[in-house]
Amino acid sequence: MNIRIQNFPPDITVEAIRDFLGDFEGIEDILLTDAGNSDDVVVVLQVDTSQTGAAAIADHIDGRFYQERRLSAQALTLLND
Repeated sequence: MNIRIQNFPPDITVEAIRDFLGDFEGIEDILLTDAGNSDDVVVVLQVDTSQTGAAAIADHIDGRFYQERRLSAQALTLLND
């Protein structure tokens, strides 16, 4: 499953994402992209969980703040294997 998180600052790193998410061991991969907008980094987490689990994780992250930026998160179904 994949989870899209939007609105990270341009200086975000994979290590900072892991710190932000805490001890969640289900993360398989982390992709960072600014997709033409260097001030708004989008993170795609590939996680080893079900659709329900991914939706719960996204709901937990959605609306949280990182460095005074409100994050938007959603579970993606189109990018799944």
